[in-house]
Amino acid sequence: MPLTVRLTPKIERALNAMARRRRQTRSDVVREAIEHYTTGTDSDTPGGRPYHLWADVIGIVGTGGRDPGKTTGELFTELAIRKARARRPR
Repeated sequence: MPLTVRLTPKIERALNAMARRRRQTRSDVVREAIEHYTTGTDSDTPGGRPYHLWADVIGIVGTGGRDPGKTTGELFTELAIRKARARRPR
């Protein structure tokens, strides 16, 4: 079934380059891309959403022991006071 699609010059150059690299026609490259898009990235399937792709990684990084109850301003103030006290002669 014939289909007409308007491409930006950038996408057309990328399509032409990919077709040359693969030694396929432009139609074959577009057909494969549509097939891949419609079968591999279905948002209704659990593996298609970014969260599900990263679920095993999310939450495994620590924050370095920072107290989540304190704001950045409070932590900066405490640091500035400690440094000022360390500089004072005793």
